[in-house]
Amino acid sequence: MSLRLVATCALGLEEFLEAELRNLGVSNCNRERGAVTFSGTWDDVLRTNWRLRTANRVLVELAAWDGSSAEALEAGAGRLVESTLAWDGLRAVELFDPGRSFAIRATTARSQIHDTRWVGLKVKDGIVDAQRRRFGRRASIDRKNPDLHLRVWLSRDQATLLLDTSGDPLDRRGYRVATSEAPVRENLAAACILASGWNGQGPVVDPMCGSGTLLAEAAAVALDLAPGRHRTRWAFERLPGFDRAAWESLREEGTRVPETGLRLLGVDQSPAAIEASSANLRKAGLARLSSFEVGDAYSFQPPAGPGLLAVNPAYGERLEENRDQWPRLGDLMKQRYPGWKAVVLAGGEGLGKHIGLRPSRRIPVRNGPL
Repeated sequence: MSLRLVATCALGLEEFLEAELRNLGVSNCNRERGAVTFSGTWDDVLRTNWRLRTANRVLVELAAWDGSSAEALEAGAGRLVESTLAWDGLRAVELFDPGRSFAIRATTARSQIHDTRWVGLKVKDGIVDAQRRRFGRRASIDRKNPDLHLRVWLSRDQATLLLDTSGDPLDRRGYRVATSEAPVRENLAAACILASGWNGQGPVVDPMCGSGTLLAEAAAVALDLAPGRHRTRWAFERLPGFDRAAWESLREEGTRVPETGLRLLGVDQSPAAIEASSANLRKAGLARLSSFEVGDAYSFQPPAGPGLLAVNPAYGERLEENRDQWPRLGDLMKQRYPGWKAVVLAGGEGLGKHIGLRPSRRIPVRNGPL
């Protein structure tokens, strides 16, 4: 029986995540709020963790049951541990072996129980009590480095237990060794590149480059580099039945930067930001494609295009903080980047009204302060 899988993402990025999954050969996608569900195998778990750019995590749905009370939460978790269920060959008796430590994180929405800690505690109690009955002993709780990362979603009094196969969020690519102020998350940066419609041709310019994340993600998209290629740890590696041979074979895909004429150009007023960008792109294996300079976005002369202009302006969250900067940025785009694709991250509503250009599309994303 195939697995029911859930790839989560920031609100607003669902369509890009669904498109990624379809490009990986997944045809039975269902877009939900902050996630895309699909069915697949353990091989699909490995591949999606390795290849998805816009996802936060990849989870396996284990079971769902009534969660309208503490007693119901405990009972449902206990039945699961003592069941004969299996998930594409992984049996409950193996998954919940008490020799494996676990941690539980919970979320709630529109349910009678609102306290997430209480929800997690009740499900934990149901699991360990059932382990004592089935195995004669219980597993340890390890919140920092568990063998099993479990998540409980309680929605409309329905509890769903999921196995997190990613561990650290997938935006933690492994190439960011230095940061500047307020760096953009890697999965959001990747979504920006995908949303731009850029065809991978021509130079990429970020005139306010910060940590260089937009440049790194643009190169990864253009060169089809696996976003997981610099990560060293994944939650699925500690699952029973983990197929290391299949994983090592998959990890040969999308790791080598090919010979290419792609150019990545970063500019920032901060010398520290330029140092961070240079270090990060060097770690990402993109140093020979990159050049950086300390300078002002408005005096920088871009190379011949067209190409991609990607920028995360450091104007603050509220338009009032730098109201005059948006039309100035619009003038820059019109005068020095004609014919280029452009993507701009805007923390407020000022972009469309004050930049002086009509965007082909606005995509609201809930991703924390930007």
